[in-house]
Amino acid sequence: MKPRFTVITILISMALIATCSDDHAKAAHNETNSHADHQSSETQAVGMTLNNGEKWPMDEHTRNSFSEMEEVFFNADHVALEGKGLKQLGSDLQADLDGLIKGCTMTGEAHNQLHVYLTGYIPAVQELSKTGNLEDAKKVKHYLEIYDDYLE
Repeated sequence: MKPRFTVITILISMALIATCSDDHAKAAHNETNSHADHQSSETQAVGMTLNNGEKWPMDEHTRNSFSEMEEVFFNADHVALEGKGLKQLGSDLQADLDGLIKGCTMTGEAHNQLHVYLTGYIPAVQELSKTGNLEDAKKVKHYLEIYDDYLE
């Protein structure tokens, strides 16, 4: 069952990422490089950019999905859950991610920026669901914290 779940998750992730064109990826890369002085080094690694200094508007479905993921993640006692409990937390976040992807209707540059964000967030959640360790929980936390810096 686990290998099938992993394959499905990877295929969904690849399909999500593949919908972005190379032109948008290059534009995002160039924009990131030209505005690097406005971003922290941690956020630069994500590749996010702002929309002329403003956050990118997300649709209601995306906002609700991330609100749910933040609530689930930040209301958990990560130290007490380390191991099996954090694996379950990762699985719960993965289920929320699957719902986000399935219900996505966004288009345009805001959608492209969401994809840039997800290229880091999805692997972080996948690792947490596999390992259940605190280091992977910290990576998920990082992505959930920077969501509000770039997306609204």
